[in-house]
Amino acid sequence: MSLPPEPRAVICNSGPLIALAGVGQLELLQRLFGQVLVPAAVVREVTEAGAGRIGAKEIAGLTWLEQRVVDPPPDRLLAEELGAGEAEVITLALRVRPREVLLDERRARRIAEVAYHLPVRGTAGLLVAAKRARLIPLVRPLMNAMRDNGYYLSQRLLDAACTEVGE
Repeated sequence: MSLPPEPRAVICNSGPLIALAGVGQLELLQRLFGQVLVPAAVVREVTEAGAGRIGAKEIAGLTWLEQRVVDPPPDRLLAEELGAGEAEVITLALRVRPREVLLDERRARRIAEVAYHLPVRGTAGLLVAAKRARLIPLVRPLMNAMRDNGYYLSQRLLDAACTEVGE
């Protein structure tokens, strides 16, 4: 069953939520996109499975994140190939047709882009967009802080994002 398109909405996976929560920048999602949809599996990953970790408390308290139950559940093959959160993000995106899908995990990004032709952006791309929109002054300190929190960002990605915005 396909829902009506929500072209302004973005669908977000746990990675960008955790990374942004760790540097106190979750509100960038709402400021950049307005409507942020999060599958139930992602909420569970962050708030229940990740209880006590970065982002769990912050994300549980956000009223502007729209939690969506993905029913029927993701295709069995997709669910076996990816984690529950990534599978629900892609499945929800196929049903809702959002503006973008926010994913950091490389395998999930590749499947979303190549197999399903979904528009994908990662956390680094979010920070680049936020700087261009003048919502943040610099990208590099936030990406370095994310890395300091244990969030994996390659040096190549960090350098590319910073170069893109003239840092």
